[in-house]
Amino acid sequence: MQKLIANHSRMPLALAVAETLGWSVAGIVLARAIWLAVTPAGPLGTPPPSPPLRSATATASPLALAGSDPFFPQGTAAPDAVSGLDLALVGTRVDAASARGSAIIATPDGRQQSFAVGDEIMPGVKLVAVEFESVVLDRGGARETLYIDQSPSDAAAPTTQPAVQVAPPPLQAPPATPTGAQAK
Repeated sequence: MQKLIANHSRMPLALAVAETLGWSVAGIVLARAIWLAVTPAGPLGTPPPSPPLRSATATASPLALAGSDPFFPQGTAAPDAVSGLDLALVGTRVDAASARGSAIIATPDGRQQSFAVGDEIMPGVKLVAVEFESVVLDRGGARETLYIDQSPSDAAAPTTQPAVQVAPPPLQAPPATPTGAQAK
């Protein structure tokens, strides 16, 4: 046993240098890991301070912002009129990524066709935009909206109810006579 310990102490110089170098690298990696865990900065250090942000309210007068609603901004364009064309919107396919889409529209002759944004539906009428339940048409420069359900609202609908007919109860059949009994 003494011989093994003695041989171990006489390790070759190259092996001793490699072991020392390995322990040094392990110590550096451990110190770096502890430093990263303790320090809240990113891998490149702390970012430079950013310039202070200017507030929009600091430069604008209070009266300029009083008439605006940030949640429901009012556009300057008037809303599109409901289309009076003899067309029926059957379905829509909205493509929000490219601001394009298509719509299935029944033309006055009763045929249903698929039209993409920019297609001419009938002479002088072009499909401009496709929304969830409506499409916007350009009719000679005027914009019109065609809805899937263009029926009047419930307030404009007549309030009369159709008469409901109640059928009389069914007639009862005569009681059955037992088999073998004869009528006299």
